[in-house]
Amino acid sequence: MVEKAGSDGASNTPFVSFVRWCEKHPSQAREIILGAKDGQADCQRFCVFALQGLNDFGCLVGFVGDARAEIRSIGFRALGRLKNMTTQDDHTGIDACLSEIQNPSSDDARNAAIEAVFRVWDNDATEEKYRQDEVMKSLLDKPTDEDLVRLSAMLFYHKNASTEKTISAILSKLQGISSSFEAASHWIESALTWKDDRWSFKQVVAFMEVMVPRFEQPAKSKQFHSFIEWVFIERANASYLFARWLNSGDFSLCSFLAEMVSGGDRGVALPLLPNDLPPGAVDQIFIARKCIGFLWLHEITAASILLSLVEHGHPDAVPEIEALLWEPLLLSYSSELRPYLEQQASSASPTAAKVAQELIAQHAAYIEGLEKAHDLSELEPSNEARRAAAIKDHQRNTDIQKQARKMSIFGDMFHTATMLYGKKSFSMITGADGKKFPNITPLSEHSYSFEFPRLSVVDPVGFNALLTVCRVEQRKTQ
Repeated sequence: MVEKAGSDGASNTPFVSFVRWCEKHPSQAREIILGAKDGQADCQRFCVFALQGLNDFGCLVGFVGDARAEIRSIGFRALGRLKNMTTQDDHTGIDACLSEIQNPSSDDARNAAIEAVFRVWDNDATEEKYRQDEVMKSLLDKPTDEDLVRLSAMLFYHKNASTEKTISAILSKLQGISSSFEAASHWIESALTWKDDRWSFKQVVAFMEVMVPRFEQPAKSKQFHSFIEWVFIERANASYLFARWLNSGDFSLCSFLAEMVSGGDRGVALPLLPNDLPPGAVDQIFIARKCIGFLWLHEITAASILLSLVEHGHPDAVPEIEALLWEPLLLSYSSELRPYLEQQASSASPTAAKVAQELIAQHAAYIEGLEKAHDLSELEPSNEARRAAAIKDHQRNTDIQKQARKMSIFGDMFHTATMLYGKKSFSMITGADGKKFPNITPLSEHSYSFEFPRLSVVDPVGFNALLTVCRVEQRKTQ
């Protein structure tokens, strides 16, 4: 029945149906169980569900205590699926799992015992989990990469099974993993619940900063939704993470910070807290330069970090950080950054307010100078001439595309629609009877804006060189 139905859920999950059938036919379920012990292949394949349907712990004990590894595997996989187990039954099952983990009869039986013990703990409503410390000590004494990935998966599949001590131990051991970095990160990300007090944010950050640089492809924000949500849910979390990873200078970690900011509000401010800053001026300048190199597309975020460095940082670092606020940030961006600085000019912090006021005054003088230089012959051709040349280039490209479509052998295979400016879309539809009738669809407006950094136009070579150096530079080794 199970094989015919398949496992795609089209038959109301056939394994569940098979368990219900065994519940209603206990005598035939026992025949399947006896057949499994006799070595019948079909019975062994589905014996787990027969044991689950029979729901007899006494019968299951015979499986987990059997000398044959394949029979023990069946028993462990059925353990934790049984209903209405007593506390003594749970303890007996966990004792058998620990015995298998310490002295495995086969890899399959050991893996089944690991899953079984987590299933039993997950069903246990008490905070203290029976013999969990002993089990974890056996598993984490000399774990393989496969063991660590399996344990991280258990944290996801059985979220109520582990104590704070167990989660901490697994995260600590995962930092020494030598392969399967993406798999381990996937399971930890899936298991994360930021409202769960058993998880330590700093431990998760330590785990992530070991994993992310080892990924084959750069980490993306969509891969770590729960982790990023936890980062931005509290100011202290974001301050700790950004200060720590920018100070590390690691290219992958800093790139991931930029990816985090890209996935959220473009105008989010992330000031760093004083206790998260390194004490030395050199390190604070290093953080500021990494901030410019990786977060320059997010000017509000970058400016908020630099202002917090000015406010709480070492006096020797302030002049260089102020210079970075001016160039390249404020020289490149003004539409969003200028209003933000005007808000900071009335800040409760005298230091931040003073710096913001000086930047605003300097920017006003800069804009005034640009207006005075509008008609200088050295800046020829004029903006009007540049615009005319751009229009001509655009028209030429459009004509080339039209000619290319006419010469294409695929041009007649696809319908081409030309949208004109207007408030409605008009098209003719042919009905089933061959009659044509008009279809009019109202159009809605869609607008967007993007501020292109001014320095990438005024000084593209120097601007790109500055960003490149800020990204790749590292501290001098002693």
